[in-house]
Amino acid sequence: MLKKLLLIICLFQAVTAVAQNDVRYRVILIGDAGEMNTGQGASLKNAAKHVIKGKTTTLYLGDNIYPVGMAIPGYGDLKETSKILQSQFQPMREAGSAVYFLPGNHDWDKSGPNGLAKIQAQSDYLASFNDPLLRMVPANGCPDPVAIKLTDKLTVIAYDSEWWLFPYNKSNPAADCDCNTKEEVITRMEDLMEQNRDKIIILASHHPFQSYGSHGGYFTWRNHLLPLTLLNKSLIIPLPVIGSIYPLLRSTLLSPEDLNHPTYKDMMKQINSVFGKKPNVIYAAGHEHGLQLIKGEQLQIVSGAGSKMTPNKKGKNSLFQEMNQGYVIADQLLNNNMRYEYYVYADTGVKKVFSYTQPYKEIMAKQQSEYKVIKGDS
Repeated sequence: MLKKLLLIICLFQAVTAVAQNDVRYRVILIGDAGEMNTGQGASLKNAAKHVIKGKTTTLYLGDNIYPVGMAIPGYGDLKETSKILQSQFQPMREAGSAVYFLPGNHDWDKSGPNGLAKIQAQSDYLASFNDPLLRMVPANGCPDPVAIKLTDKLTVIAYDSEWWLFPYNKSNPAADCDCNTKEEVITRMEDLMEQNRDKIIILASHHPFQSYGSHGGYFTWRNHLLPLTLLNKSLIIPLPVIGSIYPLLRSTLLSPEDLNHPTYKDMMKQINSVFGKKPNVIYAAGHEHGLQLIKGEQLQIVSGAGSKMTPNKKGKNSLFQEMNQGYVIADQLLNNNMRYEYYVYADTGVKKVFSYTQPYKEIMAKQQSEYKVIKGDS
């Protein structure tokens, strides 16, 4: 019996080694992981096992601390909010992965009046470890898009989408940000696109540009029959007919956190004008508490199931959708193709349930010249 067990372990290790040998670089995408629970712990522990030392980066895609971000004096428990962040970065750093946290709306005080102070507090807390491979991007409540070079053919461009949507004061002169307006953010994105025009770009933020979940205006039969589960998954109370009122109101009385809101639409329009039709660009986000892969104008990864789950639908451009907790691995392969693997937490543990490979597109010289940002004479 022991020999059989050892043989199985050896075979598993051999298969894993072969699978990792075709990986040039690995990016682990986990969103909305800011609540410590069984599914969150199991998912992060499993993700850490997939770290390849020296060639893995983990992106936490916002909503890193529920319900209202990092504690500040007079608001919240600093020890508790610190513990929530530690639960996310410690297993990944110990396994040898770089870790970057992106801001989400809950990190900005759930889009509340203390948002700027709380996102700065989270950024400062991460910076206090003096670890160059552990930080918030962008930092200090600045909206500056940040490029993270992973290989000569793979770059992450991270930006703070909640800064764009935030309804309260976000003036931040003390931080000496490079960008202070939406126009400056777009100009910076154009510069980064030009600098990385021949590379694979993972455009990372908290808010997705495509979704078949509630933020995208899509609701399932479960939302109509069991609407209270949108507030708390344990509130399984059937409310037929009455339950349809909430989805109707959500579709009509839009929040800036919903894709159909004018401010959100403006953000998508302006950022898509930079990245929308470029080859080898992948959008990665959280926000919706599920897992999705959507093939529209650009490929959209939604990985917002780090600690929560809500239903989503299979839409016309869906390649994959799942409501349970989990995460996504994006691998740059040796031939520069990108492979996306989806891992889901269930009663039996965490397992891979879906894989999709996106071919790398060679960019001709003519195409490269079209990407150059044309600026007026100074």
